Amino acid sequence: MNEEHQNDLQGNSTNVDKVIDSVKKLPREEQEMAISKLEMYSGPIPHPDILKKYDELDPGAAKLIIENGVKESEHRRKLELQAMSYTAKDSKRREWMGFTLGIIIISVGALLIYLGHTITGTLLSGISAVSLVGLFVGSSEETKNKEANDD
Repeated sequence: MNEEHQNDLQGNSTNVDKVIDSVKKLPREEQEMAISKLEMYSGPIPHPDILKKYDELDPGAAKLIIENGVKESEHRRKLELQAMSYTAKDSKRREWMGFTLGIIIISVGALLIYLGHTITGTLLSGISAVSLVGLFVGSSEETKNKEANDD
């Protein structure tokens, strides 16, 4: 949520609080009358009464406003799906690149051990193997946690 929208919401909340405080100061009978008329609305399209007034000013305007709201919603959903798809592809690509790089480093370590550089080869292969196992175990634990939070 951007800062301007948050400020609008806080401003609206302050205004609503002021209205409620004003109503509470009224006599009981007037409170009931005010509360029965107090109406709040929030949504991607204007309140039906407001749409009706737009339509009175310009016939067909309400229909255009509603259609625009529907198109905006469809567009937003499409962008969200694309973002999720790109994130999934990026994650898979990173995993394969990490796996490939790990195998290469472990292979180089094994080659060093074969060539007689036992300590260097063992350290290189061992650290790479432990890192790869940690990466995959960590990512599977992270996936389980995400799935549990989604439920």
